[in-house]
Amino acid sequence: MIDTGIDSGLTRHARDVEPSVSRGETHVVLLAGKLVGSVAPLEQDAAWWGPRPPDALYRHRLVVVAEVRGKGIGKQILMWSQGQTIAAGREWLRLDCGTGNTRLRYYDERQGFRHVDDVLVDFPGPGPDGEPWDGSPLPALVGAMS
Repeated sequence: MIDTGIDSGLTRHARDVEPSVSRGETHVVLLAGKLVGSVAPLEQDAAWWGPRPPDALYRHRLVVVAEVRGKGIGKQILMWSQGQTIAAGREWLRLDCGTGNTRLRYYDERQGFRHVDDVLVDFPGPGPDGEPWDGSPLPALVGAMS
């Protein structure tokens, strides 16, 4: 099980990362042949950010396994994501984070992201990863770095 100590929907992540990798949406990080992390830089994220011009990539599914936590893997994944953003001709790397997930918010802010807004996102029916939502809005912290 992937465990970062940061609440990021890891049970759902573990279930859907393989099909997402097959679709080319999620990239995995290997260290000595062992899976140690993942990230999904998406080209759009209207659910969290609304309709926007193509000026950003959107970071999702950043996960680092517990065994390598604190070794800079997350920072390296973010640096790779920034490189992908530049290569795609985009100005921003954006993310979202549950407002109650203070550890992830603190981590993102330490990496240079700044808080932009708090929003409520209501996903009717199945959520973005096929997981059913309970019908209540999902609070999110939205941040960006350039």
